Amino acid sequence: MQNPAFIINPLSHSVAKRGSLLVKTGRTNRNNCTILHSFEILPAAVANILETGSKHVFIEGGDGTIHGVLSAFMNQQPDVDKLPDFTLLPGGMTNLVAAHVGLKRPSVKKLTRLMDASGALQIINLAMLAIKAADNHKTHYGFLLSTGALPAATRYCLDHIHTKGVGGSAAVRSTLFKVMLGRKRERDAILTPTPLYLDLGEKQIDGDHIVTITTTLPRLMIGLKPFWGKGDGPLMITHVSKNAQHLKRNIARMLLPGQSVRAHAALKRDGFQSWKIKRANLRLESEMVLDGEFIPPTNELISLFATQPLRFIK
Repeated sequence: MQNPAFIINPLSHSVAKRGSLLVKTGRTNRNNCTILHSFEILPAAVANILETGSKHVFIEGGDGTIHGVLSAFMNQQPDVDKLPDFTLLPGGMTNLVAAHVGLKRPSVKKLTRLMDASGALQIINLAMLAIKAADNHKTHYGFLLSTGALPAATRYCLDHIHTKGVGGSAAVRSTLFKVMLGRKRERDAILTPTPLYLDLGEKQIDGDHIVTITTTLPRLMIGLKPFWGKGDGPLMITHVSKNAQHLKRNIARMLLPGQSVRAHAALKRDGFQSWKIKRANLRLESEMVLDGEFIPPTNELISLFATQPLRFIK
């Protein structure tokens, strides 16, 4: 494959610990490789890649790096058909996005094969989630947006789990354990309801909520799929109201794959709802987390919609 470009975050977990696999291929140089010592250089690096016409971009880093790089490409060139193909190397501690569309167990041999476009290539098309606040010209792009308890759980994970050197699905399991079975003080700190207005077009919800999750991904970490709504839209949204009942039981029920019709009815009865729609609007004053990164809060209306699918090669 001609003219590949490389973006590496040297501070991401696995790169800092074991070095960059992309560098070990011997294919990187000062002209085709950007080392993200600072994200301030990212816009210029992306502009250069688009200008030189690179057809394939390799990104090595965690969810925050992938989120930042793909957002930079989308902000500079929102026409997906004019974007390069992407290959993602998991380099962080969670690697939610790379688990779906990135390389599994990347190696120098695998990377060299992809760079040379030799052998069969697996191509995955996946839309990104776009978030646009009415008071901000900037559109944020990512794959998983959460409000309420999940930003609180993310704070807990960063402060108490990752600091112990636990990452990936183990960190997710540990945080879920704290929510489900931990001490009441920790559980209450994560599950405290916060105000939210959610406009789904035909339905509006206004009141305190425990959590909402919006994604274009087929599932979350460790096989979790807390989405059961029907529809033909690319956005999957799950909402848990303040008055939700039997939290422990229903959180466990919600996270299980392949829920039955009876389970769906029980979830709805107890304040757990899910939809598949084309777009939505929301308003809240608390924190939001997009792909593990906190988005500045705003009290203006926020639009949620999906991009056209990007191409990922693995």
